[in-house]
Amino acid sequence: MFRKRKIILIHLALFILLTLLLLFTSEPLLNKFATGIHNVGMWIDLMTFGTIGILILTTISCLIFLNKGKKKKRIEKIELTENGFEINYDEEITKFNWSEIDKLTGFKVDRFTIDDICLKIESNNKVAYVTEEFQGWRNFINKMLTEFPQIDKNLEEIIAKSAFERNETESYNRNKNVG
Repeated sequence: MFRKRKIILIHLALFILLTLLLLFTSEPLLNKFATGIHNVGMWIDLMTFGTIGILILTTISCLIFLNKGKKKKRIEKIELTENGFEINYDEEITKFNWSEIDKLTGFKVDRFTIDDICLKIESNNKVAYVTEEFQGWRNFINKMLTEFPQIDKNLEEIIAKSAFERNETESYNRNKNVG
């Protein structure tokens, strides 16, 4: 509550300050840019539209600052179940049994300062993506490696190599029996 008041008061003070600045600089501005043709009507228009513009800009800025901290934290979670796992991505839950997995493809996404290791999970009727940022990633990877022993235990290291490249790696394919 205190943060909101502070933001509003700062923007109100900024509005007043900019409006006063416009008031005291409008005559010199008109003398410089409209020499010989300015009149009281032009001064009133400059003050009216200038004040409206300042009001709109400070209101938009205030709203942006008020909503800045209200971003809803994204839910990214992978949980093990009795026979598989479920992926919760922003309340959209996708469930998989280990036995229905057809293909697992690892890849890397460049996030400017870091790379994000990702995994595409495919079965015959669904596809899901998880990343190392998901809550429960480590438990999932450990269990996946025991469920699919043919997957290289250094999967994450293999994907992470070669900076700035996607480095897509098919780690499991039921139909090809890739290892």
